[in-house]
Amino acid sequence: MSKSAIIWISTLLLVLSGAGIWAWQRYGPSEGKVFVEIPNELPFATTIDSASNACDLTVRRYRQIGKEMQFELAANAGGLAPYNVEIIQNGKVQRFEKVPHRLGIWLTLTDINLNEGKTSIKVSSIGQPGCETTAEFDYNTSLKTQILEESKWVRQGSKDNWLDVRPVVKNNRIFLKDFANFQDGRTHVVMIDNIVVTGLENGLEVKPGYLYNVTAKWIDAPYNDWWNSLKNRSVRQQNIWISANGVTAKEESTLTRIDIPTWYAPKKDINVHFDTDFPEFKPIEGKLVMQYRLNNWVPAQNYFNRGITHLPAWEKNVPTDKMHWTASPGLFQDKNQDWFAGLPREEVEKLGNNITGFGAYAFDFEFWNQIYTPEVKQRLIWFAERIRKNNPNMNLFDYWGGSAYTNPHFNTMNDKKPGSFLKDYDNPAPNHTNYDILPNGDSFQNVFNVSPTDVYPRPSFGVDEQGNTPNNFTLLSAIHALRINELIPFQKKNKSIFYAWNRYMPLYKDPVVPWHLETTDPKGELVFGQLEMMPASQALSMSLFSLILFDGYYIWHDSQAAGRGANSYRITPESMDWGKEWYPADAKTNISVFNRTVPDGEAPRYWDYPTEFYVLGNWMAKQVEDVLVGGTNQDLAFEMNGTWHEPKKGQAALVADKKEPFISAIVKGNKIVVLGIDSFQSPTATKKLTIRLPDGEKTSILLYGNWPALYRGTLKK
Repeated sequence: MSKSAIIWISTLLLVLSGAGIWAWQRYGPSEGKVFVEIPNELPFATTIDSASNACDLTVRRYRQIGKEMQFELAANAGGLAPYNVEIIQNGKVQRFEKVPHRLGIWLTLTDINLNEGKTSIKVSSIGQPGCETTAEFDYNTSLKTQILEESKWVRQGSKDNWLDVRPVVKNNRIFLKDFANFQDGRTHVVMIDNIVVTGLENGLEVKPGYLYNVTAKWIDAPYNDWWNSLKNRSVRQQNIWISANGVTAKEESTLTRIDIPTWYAPKKDINVHFDTDFPEFKPIEGKLVMQYRLNNWVPAQNYFNRGITHLPAWEKNVPTDKMHWTASPGLFQDKNQDWFAGLPREEVEKLGNNITGFGAYAFDFEFWNQIYTPEVKQRLIWFAERIRKNNPNMNLFDYWGGSAYTNPHFNTMNDKKPGSFLKDYDNPAPNHTNYDILPNGDSFQNVFNVSPTDVYPRPSFGVDEQGNTPNNFTLLSAIHALRINELIPFQKKNKSIFYAWNRYMPLYKDPVVPWHLETTDPKGELVFGQLEMMPASQALSMSLFSLILFDGYYIWHDSQAAGRGANSYRITPESMDWGKEWYPADAKTNISVFNRTVPDGEAPRYWDYPTEFYVLGNWMAKQVEDVLVGGTNQDLAFEMNGTWHEPKKGQAALVADKKEPFISAIVKGNKIVVLGIDSFQSPTATKKLTIRLPDGEKTSILLYGNWPALYRGTLKK
């Protein structure tokens, strides 16, 4: 072998070896890697006295947030908490007894009232008497009023040193600020309403009267590698509602805005309260609103009195025509599709005869292939035909197999570009084979009378240059899918609905969100692993667009109605969940104390604000019912950067491809309802958009963040 060949082969081996090492470091497992917090630049307390050589208890850094003081403790011994704490200033002493402390949260004293200047703190361990320390810190009175008054905001979700977002008041303006800004050397990404933002550690100005979904993520790789479950990934999420200040912004518009009502005010407990606190209203004529009862002490009639048309069939004393049901594989004892494919027609029709009395019925045979084999399809047709024959007024649809044109879930970050689907308007047809006609002439084409499209929240990665994620395209992709379905001849008379869920279904072994709950008996903190919540802005958008442009929604819920109470939790060794942690205030009480019966039902383990915003959208749509019933839909032209954008066929896909606002309207006589959204702008930005109404008049609407904007008005002709 020549010398040059040896050099060439050696070089190739080095390149391949280097590439292999790079690939392993980039995509390989993170096992053995330790990521330690990179301390923020915070002031250090000065130790005055420490008579605790046995434990070396000291106060290190401290942080002042409004009237709250947080102190970082360090010691060489465990089991020290809880603590007795004294705050001494100018001879005056404030005492705090049995203050809890746990890993992940600094020692916290709330509602401290001090004067400007030097102040002492004495911390004495209850767990180890004699272990104590005294330190000095500076108190800043100018920060006492920096946080919005506690009665005017609600925050739920994670609670530790990794994410600490609060509303800050400055010059009568409100800013969301992350006081934690946790860094440990991994890639750190922060999102508001699933759009990446920067500068939250310094404060981002926001508007009151909205609920903000703040998510922070860490990964030891580029963020768009979040799919890689081998990497070290962490997530925190906080959901913050800021009450409206009672002042309605003046708009230079000939239209009247229908905004989130001022009476809407979430409470600070874990339950939602739309079923008792919302005004009563009848369902919008002709719409389907299928939900679940969330609070077990609230009667079903409260839901029907608040715009909901159907509740699940397990409810008692509910008329059968107001029941909905989603048939899972449990209907067939979880038997597989091969079993079903072998059933004779008479057996299938016998099964169909058992389905009676529901107002709405959906197929969700999720253990089967979503693209049915001819044998399975034939038997599902027999099954569905028998159900329709016995229940001619039932709303029947197939969630799992989908309507004729299933949601393509397009976005600009992969090969499913929105613009590539514009051609589907030229020859509207099914985009899968479930609706193909069988050789004997049977098909689904004349069986179902409801066309659903899936609007489950999508992943919040990959991120493009504007900070957008696939989830920002969910609404427009769903509108596109239902509009195609309505153009397919055999579905033109169907009702078109969104089929929704309130959270993101993990697709990549995603880490859970630690959801913090405080208990009083025993006193302590429960932390349950939960899924990422969808933004409230997205929930309200889905509700409004489904009811105004289409025929309503079905929002899935994965549990029965819950109880209430801070201590209403039952935890057994066999409990099925996504992880749990227990931090007793006395540092002693074992989690086994929760292995008990809860006679009135367990309380929720997360705040289901998305469902509440779906109902809020239902109420808002009710305010324009007179136009919706009998009105016709048309998209509107809008002006951006001096150029008018005329509505075109396939408008939802077109604006998604260009990441532009989507503006649509319902017209009835001289009445008009306008509904608009910008799914892609910054979650804290406001866009004043000039639109042209069908009578030729130009007016403006305001689009805030990714929230929907609803207006009504009167046309000139």
